[in-house]
Amino acid sequence: MLLDIVNRILITVFFMSCLTTLRHGYYFIQTFVSSTNEEPVKYRISKLSLLFLCLSIGYILTSILMGIKQ
Repeated sequence: MLLDIVNRILITVFFMSCLTTLRHGYYFIQTFVSSTNEEPVKYRISKLSLLFLCLSIGYILTSILMGIKQ
């Protein structure tokens, strides 16, 4: 019972991590496409958002390497 609840929470966190990574990937590509040689645009990210992105990527990599067990 308790293990099922923990697994569901971890799977939810995994999907939230994937969405966070996809969101930042989209913003990065959007900035890259709208940038030109004459007018370069930098992709700026706040420290808190960078922290969440790093944690999300780390969690995704850990889940891939260790596997999701049910």
